[in-house]
Amino acid sequence: MSVSAESRALPTTDVSRALSVSGVCNPRSLGVCRYTARLAEALAQEQVEYCLEERAAPAASAHFHLANSSRAFLVHGPARTSAFAVTVHDVVPRTRALAPLYRALAYPRLARSAAVIVHSSFAADLLVRAAGRRPARLEVIAHPAQRPHLSDRSEARRLLGWPEEALIALLPGVIKSVKLVREALIAASAAPGWQLALCGRLPDRGLAEAARAQGALLLADPSDEDYERALVASDCVLCLRAGSVGETNGPLLDALGAGRALLATATGSIPEVAGEAARYCAGTPAAIRSGLAELSDPSARAELEQAASVKAAALTWEASAALHAALFREVFA
Repeated sequence: MSVSAESRALPTTDVSRALSVSGVCNPRSLGVCRYTARLAEALAQEQVEYCLEERAAPAASAHFHLANSSRAFLVHGPARTSAFAVTVHDVVPRTRALAPLYRALAYPRLARSAAVIVHSSFAADLLVRAAGRRPARLEVIAHPAQRPHLSDRSEARRLLGWPEEALIALLPGVIKSVKLVREALIAASAAPGWQLALCGRLPDRGLAEAARAQGALLLADPSDEDYERALVASDCVLCLRAGSVGETNGPLLDALGAGRALLATATGSIPEVAGEAARYCAGTPAAIRSGLAELSDPSARAELEQAASVKAAALTWEASAALHAALFREVFA
């Protein structure tokens, strides 16, 4: 149902022609701001000046970012007097209470945009179902996989003060129940040789206390450097979801960029993004424990690590910027 920017080639354009585009998002949306800053840096190589703003001038060529934490498009989008594009990072709102707002405002306004960008075919199909209509132009541009600055596992563990010998299964990102944290704790405690590590924001005090009681490694609210170190220090990264939408997968992409083995549930866009770089399991403690037992074999982890590196090699900021630049030159001409 969706149209991919990888499968449908954009027209050849004159990349020497400079173009200015306003990238609009909530400055307090850390994840989206990190994404747009990296996109801006890559777009500069494509002769596109990508100016990050909380609100673009009505006549400016604007590229809005719609996410659970960045809804400027809902407020400022209607004032547009020129063409605009929208990247939808989260197709469905985080809470059901906001669903009527999205149906009344977000989805109809997407239909008025010059182009709508999503990060996966899964998200494209989900958007069409949620909106009840297809935007005039819908493009899939894959989210890049960020490479860490550090690559040595032992050095990363030393810097974090983590044990050298244990097999470490990392659960990164916002630590919440939908990521099957309790199930992972039970599974890791019953999997010989494995220790669970949680790295990210811990809004649920109960989950944090349960993790400490199980002897898990905790890295709450890490700096960007420590977050990268945790990925590099791990032997496998857990990307588990309990029936969530899962159209965006920041921790999954971070794991691919770090070249780490993945143990994941086959939910949302996870299979599309991870492909053969993940070992898939059900979201039960027994299934997660079984997956960890299989990944105790170094050769099994090495096979997944190689697949992750191959995936990451194709998911570059340079490739993403080239597709964005071609699209911008077409719709903002």
